[in-house]
Amino acid sequence: MDMLERVREIGADGPGLTEPEVNAARQALLREIARGELQPSAARRRRWIGVGGLAAATAVATVVAGVVLNPIAAPVASAAEVLNRAAEATLTTTAVSPAPGQYIRIQEIERYRIGWNTSPDEPDGWWAPGGAETEATLLLGRSLYVPANRADTWVREYSESREAVDIAGPDAQAASRDFAEIGASHGVEFYPSGMYSVTGVGAEGANPDEVFTFSVNGLACYTEEMPREPEALVRWIETYPYEYGSACPPPRLTEPTDFNLAPPELRAAMFRALALLDGARVVATNGDVTTIAVPEGGESTSMDTVDIDTSTGLMVGRGSLDGEDWSSRVVVTIVDALPGSASSPTR
Repeated sequence: MDMLERVREIGADGPGLTEPEVNAARQALLREIARGELQPSAARRRRWIGVGGLAAATAVATVVAGVVLNPIAAPVASAAEVLNRAAEATLTTTAVSPAPGQYIRIQEIERYRIGWNTSPDEPDGWWAPGGAETEATLLLGRSLYVPANRADTWVREYSESREAVDIAGPDAQAASRDFAEIGASHGVEFYPSGMYSVTGVGAEGANPDEVFTFSVNGLACYTEEMPREPEALVRWIETYPYEYGSACPPPRLTEPTDFNLAPPELRAAMFRALALLDGARVVATNGDVTTIAVPEGGESTSMDTVDIDTSTGLMVGRGSLDGEDWSSRVVVTIVDALPGSASSPTR
């Protein structure tokens, strides 16, 4: 079922929602998407790629992940060969080694497929995730700035860029005029020592007044205890006793930001652990970047994708083979200072 259609089911036993109220909820979901705060849905919270913890539980919902960049050349190496080559490269890369006072900038540009909808109650129309006769691609950019001294303040800049491309269909002209209503305004959040806090509001079984503290980098919870030997790392992840509502999310290996911020020897071990997965396969290559599909894990038969830059040994994109509604690419650079747009909090 389309996530936005589930808006109708919330409070189904109470007073019914009018069509304008349903559409308002759809617009609110699009704004949440633009904020970049939503994580993969509960059905996708698996050992290898899933997201857990209260922070994910408090989110509204998300669009199903989609295919990453179009293939440029035919695959020429096995997934294991690519992953092991990346493991060697990541041990010596300087791409995530800032000098004192500098920042690692991890920019993620997300791609959403959205559709234009109309109804008798709202003939002027509205945008919503998913397909329609008139569709567009929404590109949203956000960046995380990680200081060289990770005990200093981390900064995330939301909606630093927003662009609609490929608007096409019978209502393209009207839909183009309405595009400015999509998404959230620019925002900046600051995380002392890379930490943030949320309340238990909306989380299953949680006291709404309780405050929970999390690390921006989910793998930071486990860095010291994660084995560096690939086979042992696979066993550790598969048997990790995660509990819903834990301050640490389930350990996962295919979140680009967390992966790239891990120590070099752990990144290498994670690449080699992924190389051991049955069913992992190369689906596309584009120069130094190879897209690899990996099984989602658990009882799921889904295949998620990661983009691997074998020249730097970093993860530079993510998506899925199961749809075309969402994908992202990641750009990692070293910068000397925060941009002016990220110099002060906005909320």
